[in-house]
Amino acid sequence: MMLINPFMVAASTKKILMPFTTTSGLTDVAGGHSITLTGSPAISTSQSKFGDGALYIDSGISLRINSTPTLNLDGLVPFTFEFWVYNTRDTYNASFISMRITDYCPLVVMKGWTLIGDSTLTGWTILTPSTEVPLNQWAHVAIVGDGTNIKEYIDGVLVITTAHPNWSAGNNFLYIGQDAEDAFIGYMNDFRFSDSAVYTANFTPPTSPF
Repeated sequence: MMLINPFMVAASTKKILMPFTTTSGLTDVAGGHSITLTGSPAISTSQSKFGDGALYIDSGISLRINSTPTLNLDGLVPFTFEFWVYNTRDTYNASFISMRITDYCPLVVMKGWTLIGDSTLTGWTILTPSTEVPLNQWAHVAIVGDGTNIKEYIDGVLVITTAHPNWSAGNNFLYIGQDAEDAFIGYMNDFRFSDSAVYTANFTPPTSPF
C-alpha cells in the first residue's frame, strides 16, 4: 500500500515548473509560459542542487514570467511558490522572487524579510523570519497561502506566519532573481508554482527534482 505524506498535495497541481538545468534551460516545462530576460541569465555548471546545472543570478541579471492568469492571486486563492536557492550575497534585501515593478504587490521574498501586500495593495506587512535563508549553501524556500494564512518555510521549518489578505487586485507576473529594490547573487534550481497549499506543517524538503 502506498503511503501519502499528509503535509503535501499531489504534484499534479503544479502550474509552473522551471528545473533550471542544462537540459531544461530557462523554460517552464509544466505550463510553457513566456519568459522575458534581463541581462544574460544562463545555466551554470558551477553549482547544482539537482541535475547538471543551475540558474545563475547576479546584479542586473534576472528573468520574468510574463503576465498570465496562472499567477493571478486575487481573493484568497491557495498557492505555493517554492525553490532551491544558493545565495552568496549577505544583505537583508537580496531578493529571490517578486511580483512588483515599483509599487505594492502581493509578495516579495528576500533573504532577511518578506513583504506581503495588504488587501488593497496600498501598503505592506513586513515580516522578519525567525531564521534567514542561509548563505553559501543550498536552501529550500516555500511560500504557502492557504486562504487563511501565508506561511514561509526554510528547509521545511516554519519561519513566518501572517494572515492571508483578501487581495482585491493581484499582479500576474513574477520576477525571479530581483525586486525593484535589489537582487540576490547565486544559483537557483527547481522553481515551482502550484495552485494549492502544498505544505501545511513542517516537512522534509524534496530529496529529488520535481
